[in-house]
Amino acid sequence: MSSGRLPPSPLVALAAGGTGGHMFPAEAMAQELKRRGRRVLLVTDERGDRYAGSFPCDEKFLIAAGSPNVGGPVRKALAAAAIAGGLIKSLQEFRRRGVDIAVGFGGYPSLPSMKAAELLKIPFGVHEQNAVLGRSNRLLARGASFLAHAFPELDRAPAGVKARVEVGNPVRDAVAALAGAPYPAPDIEGELRILVFGGSQGATVFSRSVPSAVAALPETIRLRLKIVQQAREADLDDVKAGYAGIGVDADIATFFADLPQRMRDAHLVIARSGASTVTELSAIGRPSVLVPLPIAMDDHQAGNARALSDVGAAIMLREGPGFDAGLASALGKLLANPAELALMAGKAQGRVKSGAAAALADLVDRLLAERNRREEAA
Repeated sequence: MSSGRLPPSPLVALAAGGTGGHMFPAEAMAQELKRRGRRVLLVTDERGDRYAGSFPCDEKFLIAAGSPNVGGPVRKALAAAAIAGGLIKSLQEFRRRGVDIAVGFGGYPSLPSMKAAELLKIPFGVHEQNAVLGRSNRLLARGASFLAHAFPELDRAPAGVKARVEVGNPVRDAVAALAGAPYPAPDIEGELRILVFGGSQGATVFSRSVPSAVAALPETIRLRLKIVQQAREADLDDVKAGYAGIGVDADIATFFADLPQRMRDAHLVIARSGASTVTELSAIGRPSVLVPLPIAMDDHQAGNARALSDVGAAIMLREGPGFDAGLASALGKLLANPAELALMAGKAQGRVKSGAAAALADLVDRLLAERNRREEAA
């Protein structure tokens, strides 16, 4: 006799960690999975957990994770021990919780947890946010049921991947709600709004160079500026003083909770070219000056920036000698030409494929259906 209790909905493990660049796409996919009635298990590390305050998971566990690419014998040994510990804990937790499908979003927690899925014969896929396949995903790609990627081009992908599909980058609901927002083309003599940010903690190079570049602009442009800039705590006073000294209206803070709305309102964005930033610029459709992080692994931020700069939606500038002068020149040309800004905004719109969260959830549903067919046939 039936108890009348429904079987639990499938449990999907999402592994991400380290930075918001990995966590935010996983969060966006989790939102979509929850809308479809799936249960979500988050696997992350202590760093990733800082970004998980609003992550819509039913369950969660943390693992210690280490990079497989560190140098030096001692650091390599410590990293290997962390990866092994993460693998053992993932094996235990996946068995205990009854994980049905797993998806890794890169970052250190993905490697041990997706390897655990492979050992347990749990179907898993990986998603690459950047234009260059990350080290962890590179080690996982051949065993994955799918390799989903964000940008039209993907460098460093190994041969023998089962299913490679461009899906775009999942964006959080707050960004998706602003997708395609009309560009607020500036009036010929009106306010010019610039948004500056450099990742989760701000970028010191922007704290130093943007005020310097703005100071070099003609006064007719400079006095029309309204700047919103994210800066590190240590740089706040200097940045505020820099703008005050040249008479520029500026709102400077270490964090803006409403960054997508501020992006929507901006006439021009100056930022690093992390995958999430490039994707959000494409989703909302805003012109930008992108400055790749020089120490990014495999120079992947330059690859991300090219997704927009190659089609005229952004200007990519490299740090180094002459950077301040190059930034001042780029700002002068763009801010003096509202029509060019509007054209760039149009070119940015939709450059990165939209609907990634739904596309990834579709891939998960396909794996679930295949697993159910195998179980019924057994």
